Formats: sequence, C-alpha cells, structure tokens
Amino acid sequence: MSEFLMQVLALAVALPVLIIFLSIDAVEQNEYGLMYNWVTKRLGTEVYHGGTHFVGFWNKFIVFPATVQTIEFSDRPRFSHAPLLHTRTKEGLGLFLAISFQYKLDPNHLSDLFALTTTNYEGLYRRIARDQLLEAASDYEGPQYWLERRRIGDHMRNLVDEQLKQSYASLWDFQLQVIDLPDKYEGTITKTEVQRQIIKTRRNEQLAKSIRADTEVLRAEFARQIQIVQADATANYTLQTKVAEAEASQRKIAAEAETLGYIRSKLGLSPEEAVRYEQLGSFHDLDNATFVAGLPNGMETGVAAAAAAAVLPASHVAVRAHPAAPEQEHLSPPDAALLQEAASSSASRPPGLRAGRRVEPSPRQSLGVFGASAGSA
Repeated sequence: MSEFLMQVLALAVALPVLIIFLSIDAVEQNEYGLMYNWVTKRLGTEVYHGGTHFVGFWNKFIVFPATVQTIEFSDRPRFSHAPLLHTRTKEGLGLFLAISFQYKLDPNHLSDLFALTTTNYEGLYRRIARDQLLEAASDYEGPQYWLERRRIGDHMRNLVDEQLKQSYASLWDFQLQVIDLPDKYEGTITKTEVQRQIIKTRRNEQLAKSIRADTEVLRAEFARQIQIVQADATANYTLQTKVAEAEASQRKIAAEAETLGYIRSKLGLSPEEAVRYEQLGSFHDLDNATFVAGLPNGMETGVAAAAAAAVLPASHVAVRAHPAAPEQEHLSPPDAALLQEAASSSASRPPGLRAGRRVEPSPRQSLGVFGASAGSA
C-alpha cells in the first residue's frame, strides 16, 4: 500500500513538470511561427518571430522561413532544386535555360499560405516559376537571346513576381544564368556577332580618324593665327624701331646743325673753314685715323688749331712745332687768342659732338701733323 502511494505521489509530481515542459515551444530568430492546436486542428493567425513562448501542451508552432529562399533550375549537383528548363524558341529551335531566383514569404499572410499548400509552398513556387518561364521563353527567337538578354530577363522576372504575389510571396532577385541553343546555330550567331563587332570597330576607327583630321585642321588654323599675330607684332616692332631711329637721327642732325651754327658764329668761320671743321669731326669719329694738315703760315696754324680745339677737349689738345721748324713753336698774339677762344667754346659744345682723342703734331712733317687714334683717348 505504501509503495502504491509512493508511485502516485511521484506521478503527481512528474506530471505537472511534464505538462509545463510540453507547454513551452520556441521559434528561431530566422523563422516565423504560427500556433497550431493539434487537438482541435485549428491554426492561429498571430505570427511569432524569434523567442521562447508558453503555448500549452495542446499547441505547437508551425514555422516558416523569415529569410530569403532560393530556387534554382540547373544541372549543378549541390545547388539545383530542379533540372534545366527545356523548351523551344519562337522559330522552333531547342532551348535549355538555367535560371535561379530568390523569394521571401509575406509574414502577414502565413495563415493563408498554410491554408493554400500547408508547408509545401516551395513545390508550389517551383511549378509557378516553371510555367511562367517556359511560356516567356517561347515568345523570343534565337538571336534575341544574344541581343536582348537583359530585356528577356526583366520580362521573366516580372511574370514570376506577379504570380508569386498571388501565392503570398514576393520575388527578391532573378538570374538568367545560362542560355543553351544548338551548337551549329550558336556558331552561326557567334560569327554574325563577330562580323558586327568588326563593322562597329571599323566605324569607330573611321570616326577616330575623322576626329584626328579635324584636330589637325584646328591645329593648323591656330598655327596660322599665331603666325599672323607674330608677323603683325614683328611689323609693329620694326615700324616703331625705324621711326624711333629716324627721329633720333633727325634730332642728331638738328643738334649738329645747331652746334655748327653756334661754332661758326663764335669763331667767325667761313664756309670753307666750316667744311674743314666737319672733315675733322668725321675723322675724329673713326676708330683709328691719322691726318696731316698743311700750315703755310702762322695764321693758318691758328685756324687749324682752333678747328682741332673745337673737335677735341682743351685738355687733350697740344700743338707742338716740328724740331726742323723752330719758327712754328710760338704763335702770334692774334692766333693765340683765337686758339684760346676755340678751346673755351669746345668745352661748352654738346657731349655727342665733343672730341675725345689726343691730337699732336707728327714729327714727320715740318709744317705740323695732327693725329687721332682710339688708343690715346
């Protein structure tokens, strides 16, 4: 009797613990859960997402994925959910397609999805996708799969997305992976595309040559304009330089004329003496010149000395009689006065007309020699 009581007591303790344990259920973080009463066979509408919940031992969770799921039609062993899609193009060519897409369940309609297909929703989505993809693939011809692959993929995507939304899911992404046409046809298409690429390349080369030619024309035009500007600048420079040189020459001539007139007025030179004076000035401008002036008498000596003094500074003028003619060593008082006046006027003439060389009578002539050289300046 006591043993029976012990068993009953143990059962009374274990039963509540078991009931509590069976009344707890959990939903993973990457799952949605709907509470299902296995006694009444009814499904709740409240969606549970991630966590442990007390549901009672008569309830349990039916879970659905909360993440993006993939369905792939291909021949890859570990990734394929269904074989390659086989159909024909619009003109009847055999066509194999490898396609994959990602979908996500709508958490607000999980109860409707369960009522539609329980938990076999993936098979439903495969059938929907297969039907839509085969129907869309047969609407295009073979060359279009080469030229309009993006547009064909967008068309298939829209069709699959529209059908999935009617089955409480949404398309997340779509990939048109492989388009397999007959080898002979693909070879023909490849050659055609190669020829099109060659034509396009040649057109681009012609365009590049045309652009380079236009560039050379523009470069030549710019070079011509530069030459015109440079020629105009050179012409203006030459004109201004020549005008300046002419003006300077005119001013120099005017200054020399004014100076000559001043000397003639001061010295009282006759036209012949003025010409003689200009000759002496011309000799003075030479780099190395030697000249002999004949002095027949003392008066002419004084005139020549006066002319030389007018050309050269007074400090650079020396008159010396030849040893063979001692009678020319001293000047008469009138000639000496004339020489002194010429020296005074030379000191006041413009710098451009002053002489800068030493002049001395040469001992080679008995009548007297005046010399001018660049080294004695």
